[in-house]
This record gives sequence, C-alpha cells and structure tokens, in this order.
Amino acid sequence: MHWDSGQVELEALLSLRRFLTPAMLEAKGIIIEGDCKNVIDFCRRTLQRSTWSTPTIMEQELAFLAELNNVMVRHIPREANRLADYCAKYDMYKTFVWTDRMVAPPEFLEILQADLDGMPNV
Repeated sequence: MHWDSGQVELEALLSLRRFLTPAMLEAKGIIIEGDCKNVIDFCRRTLQRSTWSTPTIMEQELAFLAELNNVMVRHIPREANRLADYCAKYDMYKTFVWTDRMVAPPEFLEILQADLDGMPNV
C-alpha cells in the first residue's frame, strides 16, 4: 500500500463531506488549510475549474466544495502549524479521541500554550 502525506491530507479533505450540516452549507464562508502545497493547489484548481471541461474523478469527489459559500483554501507551512502537525503524527501511532481535556497528552497542551503565548494581543 502506498502512503504519503498528500494522500492523507486529501482523504481528510474528502472526509469533510461526512460532517457537513445544513448550517455549514448556509455559512458565509469556510476556510480550508493544509500543509501539503500540492493538495492545496489541486483544491484551488478544482474550485476554479471551468464548467465546460470534463472533471477528473478526484475533481468529481471534491465537487461538494462548490456547494459551500466562499471557500478559502490556504497553504500553511507545517512549521507554522505545529499543533495540527502534532495531532496528525499522534493519530498515526495512538488513538486520537479524547473525551476530557484533562487526558490530553502533555505535549499537546505544551504546544497549544506555546502557540497562545506567541499570538499577538488583539
């Protein structure tokens, strides 16, 4: 079985379909962020695709994004999104379901606190 980070990120994006609710479809916008530039660029091209061209199978899979209002797709370097990177790596080796914040791994809370400390005051 072939595996790479782009495939995982694309599958995460495709899984969004299962969680869409009517309220999400009515939202003023949605932001999709990822650290795999190839997947982000593909997603952007899919959203901007002309209606006259024949969509690929993957473009057909991502067609649900066109039902959303104002989709913003952003590439975020992994170094700038340490918490998401940690969560992805954690899920590869352990169960990623926490029912109580008190059982979250200490590393998760440390990264979260460091990110909060580094945020500018608004």
